[in-house]
Amino acid sequence: MSLVILLSSVLTGTIGWSMYDLSVEHILSRYLVILFAFVAGATVGSTVGVVTGLIFSLANVTSLYQLSLLAFAGLLGGLMKEGKKLGVASGLVIATLLMAMYGDSSGNILPTLIESGVAALLLFLTPTFLTQNLAKHIPGTAENYQEQHQYLSKIRDVTSSRVAQFGTVFQALAKSFDQLEHGKDELEEEREIDFLLSNVTEKTCQTCFKKEHCWVRNFDETYNVMKDVIHEYENGPVPLTPKLHKDLKAKCSRSQQVLQAISKELTFYQANIKLKQQVKESRKLVSEQLKGVSEVMNDFAQEIQKEQENHYALEEEILHNFSTFGVDVERVEIYSLDKGNVDIEVTIPYTDQHGMGEKLVAPMLSEILGETIIISKIEKTEFATGPTRYIFGSAQNFKITTGVANAAKDGGLISGDSYSMIELGAGKYAVAISDGMGNGERAHSESNETLRLLQQILQSGIKEKVAIKSVNSILSLRTTDEIFSTLDLAIIDLHDASSRFLKVGSSPSFIKRGSKMVKVESGNLPMGIFYEFDVEIVSEQLKAGDILVMMSDGIFEGPKHVENYEMWIKRKIAEIETSDPQDIADIIMEEVIRSRSGDIEDDMTVLVTRIDHNTPRWANIPANQYSFQKSKIS
Repeated sequence: MSLVILLSSVLTGTIGWSMYDLSVEHILSRYLVILFAFVAGATVGSTVGVVTGLIFSLANVTSLYQLSLLAFAGLLGGLMKEGKKLGVASGLVIATLLMAMYGDSSGNILPTLIESGVAALLLFLTPTFLTQNLAKHIPGTAENYQEQHQYLSKIRDVTSSRVAQFGTVFQALAKSFDQLEHGKDELEEEREIDFLLSNVTEKTCQTCFKKEHCWVRNFDETYNVMKDVIHEYENGPVPLTPKLHKDLKAKCSRSQQVLQAISKELTFYQANIKLKQQVKESRKLVSEQLKGVSEVMNDFAQEIQKEQENHYALEEEILHNFSTFGVDVERVEIYSLDKGNVDIEVTIPYTDQHGMGEKLVAPMLSEILGETIIISKIEKTEFATGPTRYIFGSAQNFKITTGVANAAKDGGLISGDSYSMIELGAGKYAVAISDGMGNGERAHSESNETLRLLQQILQSGIKEKVAIKSVNSILSLRTTDEIFSTLDLAIIDLHDASSRFLKVGSSPSFIKRGSKMVKVESGNLPMGIFYEFDVEIVSEQLKAGDILVMMSDGIFEGPKHVENYEMWIKRKIAEIETSDPQDIADIIMEEVIRSRSGDIEDDMTVLVTRIDHNTPRWANIPANQYSFQKSKIS
């Protein structure tokens, strides 16, 4: 509009100009209107006509008649845009004839027709590149949309390339840290022993009168005896074997001093070996973490790089079916049709007060796509009668219901146990319990920190094993105090109900499936004890109706006067008749406390999860127009 006002203001300078009795201002103003009508359609064309006519009328009151003509010409020309330049020119001529017959009192319509003809001729002479460049700056045109699409594609490609480069950098860093030896190198061991012996001989043999005899004439024999003594002393100073003691005494006149020096130097040697081993383990852990970050970044780059598929035909088909069914939908945009990861945006041109999106649009999309579609997000405008934008996504095949019961030692307010229910995205759900060492605020802080770190790392997309090792390294290196915590983690895939259990020093878990009980356990030590440890993953296929019971050791080992904790807890879970997770958690907690006559000698936490089929609220709406879409999707 600013451009139109500027051009119209410039054209007012032609008022009064004429050429062969034809008004230059009329020709140029009509040319301006039909140019915009040709480029952007009826709405922009009529608006330009009104603005141009208004500006001309402000400059010359006699131009009020032209206001109607220009607005009408812009409207007709825009409506006939499908006929290309000829259609727009025809719209101008028709508007001129109608306005001349009904609005011009002079009765001489030939000059105004000629003026419109000259304006139409100028339109035909306008180069295509000029109209295309003009269209790029007008919102709503195909050229403008294409320009924006190309810009976004360029930004997407640059971003994807940068992320991929960062991923490559992290991969290279991971490889540089991964240059670790799979076993102790013999040459390195020999060098370490030679260095140790050099320190021993420096303190004992340098001042001995038999130095040349031992280390020059009988080097091999002396070296082997000293090496055997070192191997004997590796686990601490112990009496040498009679033969080795006899050989050392026969060859060395200062055997006692040598043994003391070897014992002292071995302490530094072993500390050095331990330090090197810790460095190797830390390098290996850093390498795994960098690999995890690299994988996340590469996956992210691939997601960015995914070209938006051409779903125009499918979008038009869906719009047609909505229209046929009587559902007023303004726009449909398809971003993804991947099974289980559908992403569709639908705009309804009014405020949806009756839940049409949930009751009609989602069931129709479910029928079209062959899977259950639900509303992921609703965005409403600030206006009371404005449009409503729905974002639809895939519904999960299973849903999770949880219940938890928690009690602190001696009925205190702060428990050393922590628990968490985590949405991981991509259809995964995690439930976890962490038990800090001891009781009270510090134990709670450690267990809570464990779950917080784990949640942040898992939600970033890093794999479970790397995430747990990362948390373990943080807990190990953060403090020199003996602060340990257990972790009981279950990750459930809501698409197929498969589950992965990662247990680090935790109590067994139990799956109740009807009358059957399934035990899940692992032998990993608590987190924070070792810099590196292997995480054992236990996989189980869950089913609808399964009840997963996870607990801390305060529950598992809580019952008093019970020899077999496992049999007792299994029997108690099997006897529970209700299927409500919260009721189950409360009953188990109460049974354990009752068995101890009301005493709570340790922090107690029990977390119960029930897996059910996810049944949609509304049935699919069948239709007859979906053969094209289904074949397209398949």
